[in-house]
Amino acid sequence: MPIAICGRIVQANQVVLDQVDFFQSDNYTRVMGLIPSSLISQIFYNNIQQPWPLISGLGIPDAQAVSGYVYFNEIAGNPGFYSIRFRPNVIGFWRNLLSYPAGQQIVAQGIDVVQNASAMEQGLSTSFINPQGGCGCQ
Repeated sequence: MPIAICGRIVQANQVVLDQVDFFQSDNYTRVMGLIPSSLISQIFYNNIQQPWPLISGLGIPDAQAVSGYVYFNEIAGNPGFYSIRFRPNVIGFWRNLLSYPAGQQIVAQGIDVVQNASAMEQGLSTSFINPQGGCGCQ
């Protein structure tokens, strides 16, 4: 059974966008025309399966993709090439398994979700307050 694995780091509430590939029994020719009901999706947050259904992502821009769903669609104009997206909303480890039972193939995505950079303190912190008042000049 062929399996593909990818892993990466994203910020919380960022859309995870990836491509997945499924091949016919020759392991070379792409399978065309897959729809969400052709696949089985399992998504886990910190090793606990989440009830996020796999739905069609056709016509849904990234900005409208919401947490709680996994979006799947064939890429327009590119038969046999597929897009998968989801928006992890909590910091931690996420894993998405997308199975194509008819072709005995699985694609696994491991995602480490981290705190948004804007929420993290970065750099130096300093104060220029003179405890004696004024500019400190004599």
